[in-house]
Amino acid sequence: MSSAPTLPSRAPDSDDAIMALRRERILTATGLAAEQFLSESNHRTAFQTALRLLGEATAVSRVYVFQSVPGEKGDSLWSQRHEWCAEGIAPQIDNPDLQNLSMAEAGFSRWLRELEAGRAVYGPVREFPQSEQPVLLAQQIRSLVVMPVQVHGRLWGMIGFDDCTTEQGWNEAIVSCLRVAARVLGAAYERIDYKTHRDHLLEDYQLLLNSVREVIFRVGDQGSWSFLSPAWAELTGWSIVESLGRPCTDFIDPEFLDTARAEMGSLFMGQVETSRWEGRLLLARGGSRWFVVNSRRLPQAPGRGVEIVGTLIDVDDAKRAELALIEAKRAAEAANRAKSEFLSTMSHELRTPLNAVIGLTESLIEDGAALEPVRTQRYLEIIHRSGKQLLAQINDVLDLARIEAGQIRLALTHLDLSNVGASVVEVLRRTAEAKRLQLTFVRSPAPVLVMADERLLRQVLNNLISNAIKFTPEGGAITVGATTPRPDVAAIAVSDTGIGMPPEKLAMLFKPFSQLDSSLSRKYGGTGLGLTLVDRLVRLHGGTVEVTSEPGRGSTFQVELPAGAVPAQSLTP
Repeated sequence: MSSAPTLPSRAPDSDDAIMALRRERILTATGLAAEQFLSESNHRTAFQTALRLLGEATAVSRVYVFQSVPGEKGDSLWSQRHEWCAEGIAPQIDNPDLQNLSMAEAGFSRWLRELEAGRAVYGPVREFPQSEQPVLLAQQIRSLVVMPVQVHGRLWGMIGFDDCTTEQGWNEAIVSCLRVAARVLGAAYERIDYKTHRDHLLEDYQLLLNSVREVIFRVGDQGSWSFLSPAWAELTGWSIVESLGRPCTDFIDPEFLDTARAEMGSLFMGQVETSRWEGRLLLARGGSRWFVVNSRRLPQAPGRGVEIVGTLIDVDDAKRAELALIEAKRAAEAANRAKSEFLSTMSHELRTPLNAVIGLTESLIEDGAALEPVRTQRYLEIIHRSGKQLLAQINDVLDLARIEAGQIRLALTHLDLSNVGASVVEVLRRTAEAKRLQLTFVRSPAPVLVMADERLLRQVLNNLISNAIKFTPEGGAITVGATTPRPDVAAIAVSDTGIGMPPEKLAMLFKPFSQLDSSLSRKYGGTGLGLTLVDRLVRLHGGTVEVTSEPGRGSTFQVELPAGAVPAQSLTP
């Protein structure tokens, strides 16, 4: 707060000198008052000092400011806002009669006309109309000057100078000086109004910045942040203080740096006025989020470099949902293609044995009596084998459907995996030998005990060993063995020296329909559901299936079951 200024004093030499000194003092006080309005942040203090300076300069008893506001009846109501009084003069600032005063009803219509016309009202009170004197005399006013105060070109109020001790004379020269003071006062109110409006705008602007979820930014010609709205810290975790002045490319995912540099370069060079692109911004806590970057090149101001302003819109949730939908669509399309492929393969696998059954039975019906017994026997064996093949394929489909529907219940018994494995190997040995494959079972020295459904466990091993026989070339070897790798785990493994699989095939090996390879299906036959059934049946027992494989060097499938544990009775796929 600045110290309150005082006016210089000089001894006058003549009446003209006295008048000139008085005008000089008023104008000096007006200048000092203007300085107060510019330098003092407290408006009330500035007005008090300004009114004191003007009061001392004019040698009056009281200086005051009235403001006019519209009334409910369409008239104007006047209220005293500020006041300075000389020593010994009764203040009127708390006089209720001078608040919300209707000038017309109080008998001051003349004042309203003069003030609205921009003219001053001044002179001895005794010369004023009788309607005006009671209010003025009640305040001991003997003479006065009131000047209109205009704000933004409209009558805002008035400033008054009361003389309560003498009947001071007022001439046009003095009134003109006071008119300057009134203009300074109006300018002060305009400045206050502007600052109030500015402060409100700043508050609204800050409230808007704080409430907008999008990040508002400005980038200077060096490519560094020069402004970031509060949403930046909320969305990225980086504080605004540590981010300002740093290159914006420091916060962009390296995958999108080329895009960001190209887009910003086009803006800085004036090739485009606006830009929009998608990318990821790095987060303070690690990771990144998707944002849409909307930016615009600002017109270059004199003495300033090119600047870019824009918004960063967080679209991470929507983008990830979009990518998930795209991936789901791809997966659905792949599954649909695989299912179509499966149906085509299944149709072929069913028709082949069925055609054999129909063709051979027709031959037996038509020519059975004429056929040699040996030939008839061969036909019957083929029909029997084809029927079993059809039954096995249909059972696979039905079993998978029952498992997926959660309709299979386990008939649990205590089993030795070694005994079950050895039994299945013996059943399939002739099939392996027909292909000149060496099929070996390695028995564990100690029993490998589990609680399992024997029929389903046999189906698992049958599918795994049959699969190994199918995909192992002639002269190869297949080894089956049961072990106890950990105290709580019983395992049985099927290893072969077959064609193997690349790593990318392993992830979808046990998914229904997805694991099929058309070329393998045509070359080796089968529906491709065997491994899917294996996975579902093992999971039904609370176990897992693990596979290791290498193209051209064979595969190993290991089934691990809880040793002696009783698993859940059903499986929810």
